[in-house]
Amino acid sequence: MKIERVYLVAGMLWLLCGMGLGHHMGMTQDHGQLPTHTHIMLAGGILSILWAIINRVWGIGSGIMAWIQFLLHQAGAGVMVFALFQLYGGNPTPQAGILAGIGGTIIMVATVLKLVLTFRGKAAP
Repeated sequence: MKIERVYLVAGMLWLLCGMGLGHHMGMTQDHGQLPTHTHIMLAGGILSILWAIINRVWGIGSGIMAWIQFLLHQAGAGVMVFALFQLYGGNPTPQAGILAGIGGTIIMVATVLKLVLTFRGKAAP
């Protein structure tokens, strides 16, 4: 399967998770996880779908570096979301803030790698 399709599927799965959390918050009228919901939707879902579009339009999504970038982004988003669940779940651990920062840093590194891949990619069609 091409990486842009994997990114698209991952992005849609992130969006479904975010929608599920949003639905739960609406049903319970407890919006304490709003920052978590937002990060699931944006960092996990929308950004993954944006990477899929960029990969498809500019043809920069091939090779081992592209897969490393994909794995870094998904791992960073997962670590960040896990930490935010802890932070806003009513019983935060001292490590949750550090984990959220680590997840965000991993996403930034993945974004820098995407920038490098963009410069190395072929011209737009």
